[in-house]
Amino acid sequence: MKAALRRALAVVLLGLLSAAPAWGWGTQGHRIVGAVADELLDGPTSAALREIAGDRTLEEIGLALDHDKRELEERLPGSSRWHYDNRPDCGPRIAPGRYCPDGACASAAYARYRATLADRRQPRAERYFALKVIVHVLADVHQPLHVADNADRGGNGIEVLLGRGRRPKPLHGAWDNDFVRRAMNGRRQGEFVAELIGEYAPARKQISRGTIADWMEESWHLAHDYAFGALPGFACGRDDPRFVRLDDEYANGAARIVRAQLAHAGFRLAAELKATL
Repeated sequence: MKAALRRALAVVLLGLLSAAPAWGWGTQGHRIVGAVADELLDGPTSAALREIAGDRTLEEIGLALDHDKRELEERLPGSSRWHYDNRPDCGPRIAPGRYCPDGACASAAYARYRATLADRRQPRAERYFALKVIVHVLADVHQPLHVADNADRGGNGIEVLLGRGRRPKPLHGAWDNDFVRRAMNGRRQGEFVAELIGEYAPARKQISRGTIADWMEESWHLAHDYAFGALPGFACGRDDPRFVRLDDEYANGAARIVRAQLAHAGFRLAAELKATL
């Protein structure tokens, strides 16, 4: 009986774990975005950042919302939904209130806390918390599956195999982590960050134009056209494929998108901080 009970509990726990949503770029992705922005900050913005965050870098600050997510959800219910907007990938466009109940989504949280960060009358602690939200959420919405959904929790309901792998994982997790590693292609983070800055610096002004709404629209189209749209067996109007083996063509295309999105997020984060601090 005890052995049977243990097996049953194990099955329940496995189910709970597999149902848990992904939380955005993995640690590596957030570090890259923060490191790019750190390198791009001008002197006055760096000084203003130190007044709020001390010696902490954007690379470190960008991890806070993931590290503290359980404690934060207890203190601020709904904060676990600040990492994404579940805008439908298929069908007619709907009002944000339909997929952002009570303002608990990335776009609404970003707007609230950007205003707090920009308000120099706010206490330092409030502005520091707002900084954590801004740095993390701006990075997250550049991951295409954080702004698009097909009743599958942003691709978490689609299991994929990469290459010759035998252990399936959610499509969302592949975009959070695996395609980041593929984009880096064995480079150390510092080398990769320097490469991104060198490649994208000529277009810095163009990349930094717009608002978070514009950047989320870009991400949504990347999800619609590629993350979902190029997925074998996917089509609007029918159920998601629940199990897919991704070939190198899809994975390499995803890595190219991820590479650009990480760079864009870093450049835009630096611009946003210059405008708000």
